[in-house]
Amino acid sequence: MTVPARMREWLDQQKVKYEVLTHMEAYTAQEVAGAAHIPGRAFAKVVMLKGQRGLVMAVLPAKCRVDLRRMQQFLRDDTAVLAEEADFTGAFAGCEIGAMPAFGNLYGIPVYLDQDLIRQETLAFPAGSHHEVIRIASRDFLKLTRAQVQEFCEGE
Repeated sequence: MTVPARMREWLDQQKVKYEVLTHMEAYTAQEVAGAAHIPGRAFAKVVMLKGQRGLVMAVLPAKCRVDLRRMQQFLRDDTAVLAEEADFTGAFAGCEIGAMPAFGNLYGIPVYLDQDLIRQETLAFPAGSHHEVIRIASRDFLKLTRAQVQEFCEGE
């Protein structure tokens, strides 16, 4: 599987520079970062949460865990929990399960970005498959997603 056509077309329409990097098949964020030769601090993993208003996407450095308490505060939803794959299986058309890109907005899902990632010049994250990543300038990512920047990285 390659980068979903919908995502590639959208990126091209936005006229931003991005790069698709191919790597050996990998599943965890740390494995993908290593396989793609990207430092963990510049590799963004995607964690899905579900709450009263549905799904939200947390994008944070590969080395971190989501501080669920903080996310609940930002969302003003103390029922928000980590979503299970079954909760979002159909939400990312054209993507492999567990390899959803950080462009939640393209799928109607609000995006929250951990502040540690905006300090990086570029971000890389899964491109919809377990063997490709997208690398894009952080400022372009913010412009495209309108992500809310918060601090929710735990356990560096």
